Amino acid sequence: MASTVWRGYISFGLITIPVRLFRAARPERVGLRRLYRAERAPEPEADIDEEPSPRPLTKSIFQQTRPGPSQSPIAARVEETPQPYVAPVQQVSVRKGFDEPLAAQSIVKGYEYEKDRYVVLEPDELKSLAPKTSSGMEIQEFVALLDIDPVYFETSYYVSPEEAGQKAYALLYRSMQTTGLVAIAQFAMHTREHVVVLRPGKKGLLAHTMFFVSEVRADEEYIADARVVAEKELTLAETLIRSLAAPFEPEKYRDSYKERLESMIAQKVKGQPVAVSTPAPKPAEVVDIAEALRRSLANLKKPVKSEAAAQEEKGAVQTKPKRAARGNSGR
Repeated sequence: MASTVWRGYISFGLITIPVRLFRAARPERVGLRRLYRAERAPEPEADIDEEPSPRPLTKSIFQQTRPGPSQSPIAARVEETPQPYVAPVQQVSVRKGFDEPLAAQSIVKGYEYEKDRYVVLEPDELKSLAPKTSSGMEIQEFVALLDIDPVYFETSYYVSPEEAGQKAYALLYRSMQTTGLVAIAQFAMHTREHVVVLRPGKKGLLAHTMFFVSEVRADEEYIADARVVAEKELTLAETLIRSLAAPFEPEKYRDSYKERLESMIAQKVKGQPVAVSTPAPKPAEVVDIAEALRRSLANLKKPVKSEAAAQEEKGAVQTKPKRAARGNSGR
């Protein structure tokens, strides 16, 4: 089971439900690191009056000379050919315009209230303002989910009840299902106050932390002018949209960049050459919107189905009983 990010209780009127929060989703990224690269490993610096300092222990996988008992054959093959020296690097803080690294204790946080003028906030001062993680998530009201703009949603969590709160949890879950409403609650977690939406999912409750109104840049939203749209263009666009309509199946969509990056890394580990592709030229722009819509409809392709949906449809076709052939006796 995933690690608990918050533990407390949901208060629903006079009912309290002991629960835990687990991250429902998190972005997956290939962990690339910044490295120092040289043609060969640097020699350790030696002092005449002192014993030579030991060489740093940080090594690249390409520095080992022969495979150990747990080393993979792939890594062993890579090390047969000479590789450049690489080692991880770390970031340091420097003053603007200088190259000397600064000591960690000399760095503080501050706010620039005018150009090049700052007010310093001491660590103890910031700590005194930070909200402590609360043990209660109090429901303030119930609203319709459609009334909440998705731009406010921040992070999603699964809500899991403790054993003592399973019945009350099921009651809240079923009640929100039947009413079609979601709950708005407030709590503090990881030194930050949150407004959270509690909603019924397919199996249980989910929580979505929300951005505050001051964090949503509503004034930067572009205002579309619908008056410039011609009636025939609107009709063609509506036809195209309806033709592309399909049930939402998230498993159809994959992170193709991540897959290509992982494939490239695997090729490099095996010592295989990597082909670098150039971006395809952009198609010529079509000035006439109506003509572009007509071409889109002519080249229309049905939305791709997920593998599970395709298999299910294929099975349904194979198991469909054949219609009996009509006889000629009735004629």
